[in-house]
Amino acid sequence: MPQTVTPRATRILMIVRALIAAVAAIVVTFVQNRPGEFAVAALEGFLIASLAYFVAETLVRGLNPTRVLLGLVALAGAVLALVLPGSPDARFHLALLVWAAAAGIIELVGGLLGRRRGAADARDQITIGALTCVLALASLIVSPEYALDYFVEEAGQSFTLTGTIVGVGLFGGWAAIVAVYLGIGAFSPAPTNTVAKDAA
Repeated sequence: MPQTVTPRATRILMIVRALIAAVAAIVVTFVQNRPGEFAVAALEGFLIASLAYFVAETLVRGLNPTRVLLGLVALAGAVLALVLPGSPDARFHLALLVWAAAAGIIELVGGLLGRRRGAADARDQITIGALTCVLALASLIVSPEYALDYFVEEAGQSFTLTGTIVGVGLFGGWAAIVAVYLGIGAFSPAPTNTVAKDAA
């Protein structure tokens, strides 16, 4: 049975998802010390919030395979970050890689299929899916064992740039881009007609 959601509801959903990404970006940006434990906690917090978002979106917009899969992948990523063997650094990198690859492909394919049917949010899904795939590729390149020692004369001390710091930075950069993209979309002029619930 065809159902509809209003542009207002669609706008609110986009704002909520943008806020989740923005909080992740802000936390990563303003925390200078980023050990493995922090990286895992930041990723888990984002994934759990994302899971809650996809559940809420399903309640508002109806059952949708893409949203269900994205919610399950978010849950799986949060669990993996907790239960995987190894150091927190290794768990963060592997959980980020697995989640980003799976979520990126799911959202990208869902957006491409939705575009064929004229789904209103297909373009957003394609863009975010592609960005998440790029995050997965970048995460694949970064090794958790990477470490670069350097000295800052102005500060008068040595620092170490680790793979985890780079990985967390990539995640924060991705979250910031997604937040800005969704925020712009949410505050763009909305159509006057209602938007049909998609079935992708």
